Amino acid sequence: MLKILSMYRRFIVTGVLVFFSLGFLIFFTESDAFSPVLQKLIVSIVFFLVIPLLYSKMVLGESLKNLGFQKGNFGRGIFTSILSVAVASGVVVWLAFVFPSFHEQFILPASVENSFFWFAFYELVLVALSVLLYEVFFRGLVELFWLREFGAWSILIQSVLFFGLIALSRNISWQIAPPLIFCPLSGLIAYRSQSIWYSIVASWIFLFLTDVFFLIYH
Repeated sequence: MLKILSMYRRFIVTGVLVFFSLGFLIFFTESDAFSPVLQKLIVSIVFFLVIPLLYSKMVLGESLKNLGFQKGNFGRGIFTSILSVAVASGVVVWLAFVFPSFHEQFILPASVENSFFWFAFYELVLVALSVLLYEVFFRGLVELFWLREFGAWSILIQSVLFFGLIALSRNISWQIAPPLIFCPLSGLIAYRSQSIWYSIVASWIFLFLTDVFFLIYH
């Protein structure tokens, strides 16, 4: 009985943490004191990375493996990753040719387009960091940690939460289309492998290929 109550308490507390984090990010108002982009980045790092790690390791005293920081099923992880990147890349190419506004509005910063150094920095640091944040929170904390008992439904629920965050943040545009496209597939990778390492690498490769495609297509 105590074990069941403990599981329910863990589920409820984790749920409160998830919705509080999402709510804070949605309604967060930047100060005029310094760069709004930097403020958003700091807040995202705190709520999407630092808090989940501290909550799992220090508050609950659980292994970070429960957040997906483990080898998992290597075969399933690699196979699902390759298939997901191929499918998502095909969708991007199809959308770009069917909807001209996609390739017109998907624009990288001028410095990234004109300098290999800044392109490398953008992909290896900024894109990689954003992927890490989303994967740890949505695929790690939400899907593998909080909704583990929901099975495959956890893929759908984490996708709905991600779409909701984007929609309520009023960030819906073609610029955010690639992460939205890959979100369910990333969830599938994490679910099949029980690890976020494969979804992190697959997400980054997909976003990198998307950026390269639009650089050439432009």
